[in-house]
Amino acid sequence: MGNAMSFVDAIHRLSDLKQRGLIRDYAVIGAVAAAAYVEPVLTQDVDVVVLVDSDDEFWETYRRVGEAAEGIDGMHHILGGRPVQMFPSTIKPVYRDTLAASTEMKIGDAMVKVASPEHLVTLALEAFRYKDQLRIAELLGLPETDREAIWKLIREFDDESGSLAERFRSFG
Repeated sequence: MGNAMSFVDAIHRLSDLKQRGLIRDYAVIGAVAAAAYVEPVLTQDVDVVVLVDSDDEFWETYRRVGEAAEGIDGMHHILGGRPVQMFPSTIKPVYRDTLAASTEMKIGDAMVKVASPEHLVTLALEAFRYKDQLRIAELLGLPETDREAIWKLIREFDDESGSLAERFRSFG
């Protein structure tokens, strides 16, 4: 329970930073977000997309969060005892779309914006490590995961070579 609680503590810290205006908005992605839908997998950090409109705004947000954090480890801020990695919504169009389509869910006792299963699949198709492939299979097994919505995201955000579509086809 200690590990799960520290993720919740990190989410509480992120929510506090949003309330204080240090982060405009954010949504949890990655393994912690997937755990809102499927069986949790081992992970060490919390990944979030933060809403920004420019690189300068991201670095200012990164600096302010760093000042409020318990520490910094590489590109991770330590919040609630957990490493938190922030990805600016400006890096990839799919990040801004993920944030816009996220929904409020409960993780532990914290309400937090979480990426949709369809966006989590799309993001996992990009990384496509073994653990991402396992997460994709689990998310596709949920009755609420909409494969047509995933295809729509792939059509919108795939690269010229169609690698996301090719990877997604491998899941039947």
